[in-house]
Amino acid sequence: MNKRGAYFFVLDALIGGSIFLVSVILILGSYMNVPETRQSYLLAEDLMSIIQTTKIIDFRDPYIEYLADNGSITNPEQSLFQQIAQLHYVGKQNQSYHLTKNILLSLVTEEYGVSYSIINGTSNETTIIFNQSMERENLSKRMLTSRKIVFYAVDQTSFFGPDIVELKLWK
Repeated sequence: MNKRGAYFFVLDALIGGSIFLVSVILILGSYMNVPETRQSYLLAEDLMSIIQTTKIIDFRDPYIEYLADNGSITNPEQSLFQQIAQLHYVGKQNQSYHLTKNILLSLVTEEYGVSYSIINGTSNETTIIFNQSMERENLSKRMLTSRKIVFYAVDQTSFFGPDIVELKLWK
């Protein structure tokens, strides 16, 4: 009779231990699947920072070479941010679109949607320079935005702006 009692005690301990182990694995596994909102926010800010700080001469792209050859890029030492604004303000919307598209698609993976627009500071009129996957933007549950001030100085006395550049990022 004692052997039978020991057998049930060992069996009971194994079942209890396995239930405890499965519970711990489920609890720890649920914490690993929490979405990281801070990381996505940093992605939007980092993307805007890259556009603001990277010089045209440092960004290797065939379209930039095309713009330099046809005279649309006048200062290769200015940032990508300034060049997009310059093309927008002088009315070269098509070139501004293609430049922004090439920059953003080389920096953002396909799983994210991205939009780049300039908001007029006086009239609040929004000009969308580039927008990838508009239909996914409307269906997204979370959208991150980074905004920076931009202006374009024509010469010492005249300039366009200040306006707001808005970069939206969604998944």
